[in-house]
Amino acid sequence: MRKHARHLDSRGHVPRRRPPGGCPAGLALAAALVAWALAPRPAHAAEALYLTWTDCYLGATHTSNRDFACLGNLGDNQLFCAFTMPAATDQVEGVDIVVDIQHSSTPLPDWWRMDVGGCRELSLSAAYFPGPTSCLDMWQGKPSASSGIQGYLPNQPRGLSSQARIKVAGSVLPSEAVSLDGSSMYVAARIVIDNAKSFDVSSCDGCGEPACLVLNSIKIGRDPSAPGGDVLLEVPGAGNANWATWQGGGGADCVAVPVRNRTWGQIKSLYR
Repeated sequence: MRKHARHLDSRGHVPRRRPPGGCPAGLALAAALVAWALAPRPAHAAEALYLTWTDCYLGATHTSNRDFACLGNLGDNQLFCAFTMPAATDQVEGVDIVVDIQHSSTPLPDWWRMDVGGCRELSLSAAYFPGPTSCLDMWQGKPSASSGIQGYLPNQPRGLSSQARIKVAGSVLPSEAVSLDGSSMYVAARIVIDNAKSFDVSSCDGCGEPACLVLNSIKIGRDPSAPGGDVLLEVPGAGNANWATWQGGGGADCVAVPVRNRTWGQIKSLYR
């Protein structure tokens, strides 16, 4: 049988065939990969916690540090607890927030004794209404929405006398449960620390001393029948965005009250 003759190039090699249009197959594949890599992608949700003074993290007036001259007893200082979800979540009925305080002095000064019987036991509160903020209200204006301080615990979370833990809870009626998307930043609550007893003969010592406050976790409570159950948020926003300092924070070690991975049994104990 007669074989077909092959045409050879100048080096005696069989030339490669080109696909229609004259572009080598390898280059066509590379071009397709580049186009795929550059094609727009849908934004991926990312869990994160944010703690700021004056406004939420997205607001132009937010600040990570709060300085107060301690020369008066009027006014207050507002901490915005904000978060983003890892994915869209429905049937949300409650929220539980844990903020830990690490002071620069030992023991915790009287100005920070906002527990029952403390020097400033009436100076701590929580507000649902987010006020002037650039983040979304997680409760979306539901009439039954409310927030409140559930506890102020000196010596927590690590048993040190320079620490304290703030617990805040919020909720709506089950009939007004909300859905949260996976891309927006929401305000969970405002923690309000007033300036009472900061100045004059009745003042509580320690107003001018530095401290660090860390938003350690937010539990998103869902209807008990919701598939997957509650959602625990513990991931800090980029650049320690879940830290807020008082009077510069110098000498107050923020990492002394870090976010830690916990079992659900340990998590539940945070909110009791």
